[in-house]
Amino acid sequence: MHLYLSSSDQLNSSYSTDEGHTIYRVKTPLKVIHLTSTIERAIPNIQQNSVGPETFGFLAEVGFHDITPSRIRYRGQESSVNDFFGKKLDWTGFGSYHVFTGPDGKEYYWKLGTTAEVLFLNDDSKTPVAHFHHKHYGIFRKKRPASLEIFPAGEHMMDLILVTFIYIEKLRVDLQLIVNRGPY
Repeated sequence: MHLYLSSSDQLNSSYSTDEGHTIYRVKTPLKVIHLTSTIERAIPNIQQNSVGPETFGFLAEVGFHDITPSRIRYRGQESSVNDFFGKKLDWTGFGSYHVFTGPDGKEYYWKLGTTAEVLFLNDDSKTPVAHFHHKHYGIFRKKRPASLEIFPAGEHMMDLILVTFIYIEKLRVDLQLIVNRGPY
């Protein structure tokens, strides 16, 4: 399943299906410090013959901090990202692995690269679970919007995938800024 973004800003977008149904909304008001992303999920309409705008409810919140560890509030629990993820960092900062446990008790890890974020099952199979595709403007490649592709192995935990993706994407953007800025 592809979730298409309404903008090129992953932290301020609606995430919609191929059919155009918005499943998630992410809002991150611009602040100088302590950004907070609020993630909302569409509430299914139980009236079968009703047509109208989607209703959204709170799903999660990711609080980004510079000095203290960032925090994730999800399913009524709040934890620091240090507790939520186990982290192994390579020497460049990219190629980082952020490991978390899914609702099925299995471990998953986000591989953070310079141009892509991919979620894998953390076992010998290394099964891909989700992949973020950046927007293509149609200059060197076929034009397409940004999307978060969730493979069948991850469809049972779409909410958790999006919540962890929001944290990972902010981390990737911050690392990219450091690399682009250079040491001075």
